[in-house]
Amino acid sequence: MIVLVNGKNTEVASGCTLEKLCETIGIKPNEPVAAAVGTDVIDRNMWNATILKDGDNITIIRATCGG
Repeated sequence: MIVLVNGKNTEVASGCTLEKLCETIGIKPNEPVAAAVGTDVIDRNMWNATILKDGDNITIIRATCGG
């Protein structure tokens, strides 16, 4: 199935979780990131329980230092 990740079409397996998607795109377990599915920000503790659906729009924001 296809989901939109930060504006880019990304193919994932059916039943893919937000946690698995983040792992697949290289986000490390302790990396400071925030993720939203649609307009809902998903608590990091719920990533493994958040099953993605075809067409979901996911936004991933990485924290960075600087100004």
